[in-house]
Amino acid sequence: MQLHPSDAQRDWLDDRVRSDQFLLFCFEGPAGDPGRLVAELRRRASAVAELRLHAVAVPGDLDYPYWATGPVGADRFVVHRLPDPSWPGVQEALGELLTDRLDIRASPWRLHLVPGVTGAPRCAAAATVVVLQVSHAFADGTRASALARALLSGTAPAGDGAPAGPEAPAVPVMLLRAAARVPLQLGSLLVTGARAGRAERELADPAVPPPAPGCPPSAVNTDPGPRRAVRTIVCPATDLRTVGTVTVGALTAIGSALAEFLGAFPADRLGAEVPVSLAGNGLSRNAYRSTGVRLFAHVRDPRERAAAIADDLAQRRRRITHPAMDLRDRPLAHVPAPLLRFGLARADFGAVPRTVTGTTVVSSVYRGAGDLVLGGALVRFTAGFPGLSPVMGLTHGVHGIGDVVTLSVTTSPQVLEPGELDRYETVLRAAVAQVARA
Repeated sequence: MQLHPSDAQRDWLDDRVRSDQFLLFCFEGPAGDPGRLVAELRRRASAVAELRLHAVAVPGDLDYPYWATGPVGADRFVVHRLPDPSWPGVQEALGELLTDRLDIRASPWRLHLVPGVTGAPRCAAAATVVVLQVSHAFADGTRASALARALLSGTAPAGDGAPAGPEAPAVPVMLLRAAARVPLQLGSLLVTGARAGRAERELADPAVPPPAPGCPPSAVNTDPGPRRAVRTIVCPATDLRTVGTVTVGALTAIGSALAEFLGAFPADRLGAEVPVSLAGNGLSRNAYRSTGVRLFAHVRDPRERAAAIADDLAQRRRRITHPAMDLRDRPLAHVPAPLLRFGLARADFGAVPRTVTGTTVVSSVYRGAGDLVLGGALVRFTAGFPGLSPVMGLTHGVHGIGDVVTLSVTTSPQVLEPGELDRYETVLRAAVAQVARA
């Protein structure tokens, strides 16, 4: 079982555009001895076939890496004893953690455990924070959330009887397969390339909604550098559902907050890059496409703004789920690995584009019922922190569990200094409150 080219591309770009996901779960109450918790979580992970996978590279990257099964080692679990275990201290530690990078050849995931957290939102007692770090080459947000639930649900069977999984072939076999595949890949590339051209013409039909117009770069569409900083706003889901879905409610609040925070930037040109889940094809481990959505921040009434956002999101969804989009994207599945590697090595990520897909990224995932238990402690909320890129210095996560939603803000001190980040958090909280009153 090999990595799909789109997944391998994420791994090969990760040293230039960090894409690891960080799924946070906060549990209220005493969760027990961290050593015993790690032992229990390791047993659970060993029972989940996907969590036993790691990648095996083909020498010289002459073909795409293979997924292979191995033991779940103790090195996949890290207990953090923070000098400042308060919630602000946890947020500071999260900023440092977001600079970490997984090597999928060792493990495509790692679990971080932070015991004894004080002052966490919605927690009257000390809390235990769990952060599941997952490579984007291994899973998209929806898949990573399902894996986190399998690991943290407490219902996974105890694990040394897990079935055997895939194995990587011996190196000579890898190289023979790589050589044999290239002529077939090139032939398929020609065929699918011709079909992709026809698909582009089909997508240009007036009956198909057009692509998003793009946004002029703003002050936050800049290189974030290596450091990270985060903030979180935890609220009842009902605060955002006053104007529609949780996603639309969050976009409504974020648009208002960005317009106020960015000041002179034209409010009618603000937009968000929104990942939209798709039906999986059984090949790639990432089943989504990103699209631009206008934020209509110049519309003062929150309900009118939300209605405009919902309509625009529906139009963009119609486009990206059109069958011609699959045909347009299909050639990538047939690009030989050396050719893809060659192209990625020469891609210029430092160029400043005339327009960007969105002023910010807004990633929204619901992680299921609020019934997770860890060592007797109950889950209170979850959060996620979408990655930054050379032209994206501010992102937002919208992550729900049960009837609670967390809006997260991820940025860099190079983009927003601590005082500016505090001000943006205040502005965003006020915008959420405005939506809740709508």
